[in-house]
Amino acid sequence: MSGNRQMRAAADAVLTPVRARVGLRRLRMQPTAIVIARLAVTAVLSFQLASWLPGTSPRPILAPLTAILVVQVTLYQTIHHVWQRVVSVVVGVLVAALLSSLVGFSWWSLSLAITAALVCGFVMRLGNYTLEVPISAMLILSLENGAAAEGRIVETLVGALTGLITGILTSPVKIQAAEDALEGLSGTMARHLHDIAEAVEKRPEPRTFNGLLFQARSLGRQVQRVDGELLQAEESIRLNPQGVGMLRATVALRETLAALEHCGITIRGLARCLADHANEPEQEREDPLSKSDTRSRLAATIGHLALAMSTYGRMRRQQFATGTTDLEDPLAYHLNAARVERLNLTEMLRADSPDWPLHGELLVHLDRLRTELESGRRIRTEGRTNRRLRIPKPSTSATLSPIRRRTDLRRARS
Repeated sequence: MSGNRQMRAAADAVLTPVRARVGLRRLRMQPTAIVIARLAVTAVLSFQLASWLPGTSPRPILAPLTAILVVQVTLYQTIHHVWQRVVSVVVGVLVAALLSSLVGFSWWSLSLAITAALVCGFVMRLGNYTLEVPISAMLILSLENGAAAEGRIVETLVGALTGLITGILTSPVKIQAAEDALEGLSGTMARHLHDIAEAVEKRPEPRTFNGLLFQARSLGRQVQRVDGELLQAEESIRLNPQGVGMLRATVALRETLAALEHCGITIRGLARCLADHANEPEQEREDPLSKSDTRSRLAATIGHLALAMSTYGRMRRQQFATGTTDLEDPLAYHLNAARVERLNLTEMLRADSPDWPLHGELLVHLDRLRTELESGRRIRTEGRTNRRLRIPKPSTSATLSPIRRRTDLRRARS
């Protein structure tokens, strides 16, 4: 019993700093203020640049409008929006210029311009900028002024160029956010295991185990959230000069998420077994798992796995940041201790017990969780500072398409 209390104290010491670090990182990020400043500065710069160029209006407001529309969170998205915005304006102006030179302005020429512009927008797959094509065509057609058409194109190009430069210089690489999310996910799973270990040792009412099962089922949503963070990290380095050499480094992040996802499924199965056992009616023949010494042994096994889970997340975080870690030995210790406790637990659970099928399933989940962490421990990761020099070769499971990954996640949650 004293060993279990020491293990709970160690778990609290490990998990509390994780919560504090995650909270401080969220306070430091302040994404809203950064986005506002980024858009405001880009808009003002584009306006000033357009006002210095010949052929633009006295108040070239279209330039800052374009800059605000094209600047996105990632550079890849910014380039995509720049292309769509420029093409939509140019195509709209060309349609209006062609019709204006042939038929002039009338209600039927306006209808023809709108129809032709929309057809061009859908054919060229301009997405959200499809309506910009007929808007530009209508404005230029109503003005019947070649200078207006030239000015609209120039201002659009200036705004798009300013937005593109801003994207190149300021688009963040979100690798660290994905690393933090993975560490937070492992900490959440460790807390779930710690709560399960406490419940097993105290043997509370069945509704407590039902609540633990409900919490374990929520791990699927947590995995999905982290998968979204990782997808954003992967997109943030596409076409980004700051992300040169980091493309394959995301493979280690993806492999870590896959390992944690499998752990989450196993934790859910473990909670399901304990809930089923707690909800069973009392048997005339006492179940070995109901004895205090057996429950204490099971709690010790789960407690070591909880510490191993937390240590695994912090170890991976260190490896992502620096490429080295000093937590491999503590992780190996907790995994070995869990293996020893599990062997002792097996001897205490009699094979002739009527509840043996449930006991066997419980032991299988314990083995799977330990094996998954053992496999994850062998994944090697280069630090961010060395990713350009030494890059791990991607595995087959880590190169799945986003659609395949989402399908796997849906299957895991079902």
